[in-house]
Amino acid sequence: MEQAEESVTLKSHVIKWGLIIGAISIILNILLYVVDYTLMVQLKTLFILLAVYLGITIYAGIDYRNSLDGFLPYGKAFVHGVIVLAISALVATLFNMVLYNVIDPELPQKLTEASLENTREMMTSFGAPEESIDQAVEQARASTEKQFTLTGQLISLVSIFFFSAIMAFISAIFVKKTPPVEL
Repeated sequence: MEQAEESVTLKSHVIKWGLIIGAISIILNILLYVVDYTLMVQLKTLFILLAVYLGITIYAGIDYRNSLDGFLPYGKAFVHGVIVLAISALVATLFNMVLYNVIDPELPQKLTEASLENTREMMTSFGAPEESIDQAVEQARASTEKQFTLTGQLISLVSIFFFSAIMAFISAIFVKKTPPVEL
């Protein structure tokens, strides 16, 4: 009977936190879009957002652990993190589909151009020859344009699920707590 109660608690907790992180993702995307859409394709922005999502995932895991008398083994902390991040990724991807196809259908092209400019600037700063830069930019154009299509968004979602597992591994390190062993 206790196992069934724990499953319900896990289910309700991951849905709650998955939706919270998904909503935070939407709010941050809207802020980036309104302030300067080119921020959406900058590497430093990605790293900042990943740190924010990891921090919130750890917080959510600790909240779950505290609801279970303060102890949570690594495996359950990992499962909690994976499901929370998967739900939030699904919510964020659905929003992005609406953003790219309904709200601002020109945004994918703008983001592609901004991303290509970032690629060109980065390669130039590394001293790459112009011929290599042109070739890399053309390859990047082909792959970048595809990622904003509905199919590209679904493929990206699968990649995000994989990356979510890695983030859940990391968050579970901070969330896990085993009861002390009495001798």
